[in-house]
Amino acid sequence: GCSSFGQLVEGPLVDATGLVPTADRIVVYENLPPGARQYRFVKRLWAESSRSAYRVPRYASVEAGAADLRNQAVALGGDAIANFGCYNSASDRPAVICNGTVIKYDQ
Repeated sequence: GCSSFGQLVEGPLVDATGLVPTADRIVVYENLPPGARQYRFVKRLWAESSRSAYRVPRYASVEAGAADLRNQAVALGGDAIANFGCYNSASDRPAVICNGTVIKYDQ
């Protein structure tokens, strides 16, 4: 079973791509977005609350983590994810913990 420190996400999250409709439009950046386009931070995912020190989602792969964060960005009305990163999880099976910041571009 999974440890109490997170949930391992395996298989499709929503459909064969793992994305909710329109999530494929969410761009994922490892750093800040390039260029001078203005944006605001919406929410830091999986690293913002004190709860994240004890319980965060674990994913079977970096791709599964990116798909989940894209889905979260759609739910929050965001346009992209900045500062995306995944890290190996200390668990009994291969897993990664991913986080990033949902951003919304100014119109």
